[in-house]
Parts: sequence; structure tokens; C-alpha cells
Amino acid sequence: MGNLNLILFISFAAPLLMTLFVCRGKARTLLIFLFFGTVVCLFCGEFSAILLKTLPFDRRYFTSNFTPLFEEVFKAVPILVFAFLFQPKKRTLLECSLLVGVGFAVLENAFILGGSATSVSVVNALIRGFGAGMMHGVCTLAVGYGMTFVHTRRKLFYTGTIALLSTATIYHAIYNTLVQSNHQLVGFILPVATFIPVLILLNKTAGFD
Repeated sequence: MGNLNLILFISFAAPLLMTLFVCRGKARTLLIFLFFGTVVCLFCGEFSAILLKTLPFDRRYFTSNFTPLFEEVFKAVPILVFAFLFQPKKRTLLECSLLVGVGFAVLENAFILGGSATSVSVVNALIRGFGAGMMHGVCTLAVGYGMTFVHTRRKLFYTGTIALLSTATIYHAIYNTLVQSNHQLVGFILPVATFIPVLILLNKTAGFD
């Protein structure tokens, strides 16, 4: 069948890129970051496949201990570049951060569920879809929220960025460990319990409508 990951990426990215020619202004910016999320996911998927072949670990151990680290670092790159080069408004930066995570989650779910289509159910898809979507969204939002303070507290940039990435990585690793165990429901509740308060906070502080 060829590279399934690349096939799924093209299937999602092609119509998304066509939409960019129609949208203007902020809508285009948000779609670009949604696209960036899928690009990062494809890169991480290929990178993980290479590392998994070279390191003496099984998939479960690898996805619980290694992938959260480099996925969170790579997801943060477009957010950091955007924050420094364009100095966007707080709301725009937070929305773009969220969409990087959502774009990543959409393609990651397609990789995982598409690769085991004969053994998954609608319940699995719901748990995975909402759980991974909220988890990746919370992680990138945390980094984006931290970036909103960069221009006023530059002395905290390096330590603050490392702290945010460390927090996101640990959160991500806990989620991955839970969803691959017999406690999938807990793995689903964790992102729900953090995503809802985050949305409430953003509605108050960033003017989300």
C-alpha cells in the first residue's frame, strides 16, 4: 500500500491547502497552524519509526517515555517562531497554539485508528478522538500561554520555556501510559478534567467567544 502515514497526510492536507486560497485574514492564519500541526505529526511519525527500529525498546515503552518529549518540542517550534517574529495578540497566539495541537491529534488519530481499523470500535474512536484531541490541545495551549509573557518577562524565557515543555511532556507521557493500559477510561477523563477548566480560564482572560 506504500507509506500509509504519507497517504493519510496527503488526503487531509490537500483539501486544507486548497482552502487556504479562499480564506483571508485570521481564518487563513488559523488554518495554516492547523496544517502545521499535521506536518509536525507526519514528521514525528516518521522520526518515531526510525528511532523505534534502532532502540532496544518495545512500542509501549517507547511511546510512554520517548515520543512525548520530542512531540512536545516539535509542536512548540511553530508557536515559538510565530510569537517572536510576529508578536501576535494574546488571543491569536492561544488559538494558533490550540490548532497546532488539534491538527497533530487529527492526523495522529488517523494513523493509529487507520492502522488497526479491523480491531477498533466506535467507543475506541470516541475515547481516542476526544482524549488525544484535548490532550494535544492542552499541551500546545500551555506553551502558547507561556509565550504570551515572553515580551514582558524576557529573563524568564529560557527557564519558563523549559518548564512549560517539561510540564507538557509529563502530562503527555501520563496520558500515553494510561490509554495503553487497562485504565483507558482514566486516560480519557484526565484530558477532559484539564481541558474544560482551561477553556473557562481562556474565556475569562483571552476573550474566547
